[in-house]
Amino acid sequence: MSNVSYFTIKMQYISVLCSCISFFAVSQAFAQSKKIDSLSQLLKEAKSDTVRSDINEQIAYQYLYYKPDSTLIYVNKALQLAEKNKWLSGIAKAHNRRGTYYVVTSQYTEAILEFQKALQFYQKTGDISGLSLTYGNLASLDFYLKDFDAALENFHLSIKLLDTVNQFDQYTKETLNLSAAHREKKNLDSAVYYARRGIQFSKKLSDKRFLSVAHFNMGTAQYLINNPEEALINLNASLNQENIPLQFKLLAKCYRAKVYLDLNQPARSENEIAGLEEQIISLNDHYLTLIYFETKQAIYEILNQDGNALEYSKKYIELNKEVHNREQSNIFQNIKAKYAQEERVFENELLRNESEIQALQIERQKYTIYAVIIIAGLLLILIFILYRLYKFKSENNQILKEKQEVLNASNQDLEAINRQKDNLFSIVAHDVKSPVAAILNSITLLNEDHNNFSEPEIQQLYKELKKQTSDLYYLIENVLVWAKSQMNGFRFNFKELVINEFIEETLEIESIFIARKKITVVNHISKDAVIYTDPQVLRVLLRNLINNAVKFTPVAGQIRFSNSFTEGFCNIHITDTGQGMTVEMIKKVLIDQERHTLKGTANEPGNGIGLILCQEIAGKIGGRIEAQSVLGEGSTFTLVIPSDITTR
Repeated sequence: MSNVSYFTIKMQYISVLCSCISFFAVSQAFAQSKKIDSLSQLLKEAKSDTVRSDINEQIAYQYLYYKPDSTLIYVNKALQLAEKNKWLSGIAKAHNRRGTYYVVTSQYTEAILEFQKALQFYQKTGDISGLSLTYGNLASLDFYLKDFDAALENFHLSIKLLDTVNQFDQYTKETLNLSAAHREKKNLDSAVYYARRGIQFSKKLSDKRFLSVAHFNMGTAQYLINNPEEALINLNASLNQENIPLQFKLLAKCYRAKVYLDLNQPARSENEIAGLEEQIISLNDHYLTLIYFETKQAIYEILNQDGNALEYSKKYIELNKEVHNREQSNIFQNIKAKYAQEERVFENELLRNESEIQALQIERQKYTIYAVIIIAGLLLILIFILYRLYKFKSENNQILKEKQEVLNASNQDLEAINRQKDNLFSIVAHDVKSPVAAILNSITLLNEDHNNFSEPEIQQLYKELKKQTSDLYYLIENVLVWAKSQMNGFRFNFKELVINEFIEETLEIESIFIARKKITVVNHISKDAVIYTDPQVLRVLLRNLINNAVKFTPVAGQIRFSNSFTEGFCNIHITDTGQGMTVEMIKKVLIDQERHTLKGTANEPGNGIGLILCQEIAGKIGGRIEAQSVLGEGSTFTLVIPSDITTR
């Protein structure tokens, strides 16, 4: 951009001020006349002065941008009726409306005085919405006069007041105003933040005008941030909304032309504002005209038409100088008005002090009445305290009742868990007893009759002893790992482990049984596949799953290993060509955790609790066991284990 002055983006801010003196001024004369006729009929039917005052104020608002002179006539009538009946809310509304009239007619000093009067009466009535509206109007006026620090302060004050009342539409207006003020201050991050909130609020209200302003705020902020693509998206969204005021529409087109220049599309930029000059100048809106001149200058510079660029540069400088001088005068008048208002505040303070002295004199004559009031107040306080104590006790009783119900439910869950563990221990005790008895019988037989055995028979007996001892060892190890996982405060030793190392280790242990059944092992697990878990737990889980695969795979069958990764988990798949399981069998073991015993394809015995223990242990380290199977065709058991520390 070239020749960027203090007023370059001024019109956009005036366009987006969302208070009573906002940019929604342009409306159709027919629609305005229709509303005025309706209000005039209500005025004729009104029965009280306060109602007539309120209707006059509404008519004044309808004339504000339609016929401003008529606004002053009706707002004066509203003020007279309100003062006649000492209706403070009506007086406040009339002063506020008269202030907006003075803003529209560029009489800023008078506008400030009227808004200050409105504030005094709204404060007396405690009207939060009225106070918020008036502070918003003052902020908008500060914005007109380029006192952006004061504008931000008053906009924030207006929103702070709105936090206590349900005025979401007014809250949305002030949010849009904050976006504009921050953009003028070059606080572009804040401008984008409030524009984004304005878009959200406007969509919630289903207000097309607000949504248009919000997208315009976002588009121009993105333009100033040098983000032309986002700027174009939001300016298009703004122009696509319904009921856009004429000045606002023209301003958005000028900014869209600027964006096209940034995107190196001068022809499209020139077409965007072609034929608009006469219409823009006829509106006598200096800020819009300044932006138009600046845009035209920039287009001609890119097109290397230096003569035309110089012409629009001169137009821009002359008009900017005129506006600058005029606004400096307005600022001076604003300072004078604020000084005069401070004097009035001081005079009011003196009058208030005199009134307090008179009140003290009256109080001395009313001690008896005050004593009665104090006693009555104390009684009320006592009643209130008793009531609060009763309510507090009732609430505590209710809380105790709820906690007792929670405790009862927890006790029931604990009893169920204890029953489950008791059942598990009884199963373990039974299954430990059987192999111990078998080992004891074998040892006794060797001890007493070893001379009667041949060498092959002794070797066979040794193999059986080794098998029984191994089974017993693995069962005890499963139970010990499971028992540790149930202990409160027990910490697993998590570390990064290479999966293949543990697969090969377990296959080595099962090598005799794999060879005996002539089972083919196919390992597709990545050599560098790593998981994050406890090594002892991983050994137990893999040993059980691989042992089951070997047990239920027939002679000359196949066991295949593979892995996959999904969202922080490693899935270790163990697929066999064994006898398979039904859906009910899988559910019984892995979900319901009920004991289910099957013999292997070579009549290998099973205890039925290995998978139950493994499912619980896997859950303790953040994993699980899943199974898919087709009866008679084989099964795939998947061990799902966290692959990194964040998943666990």
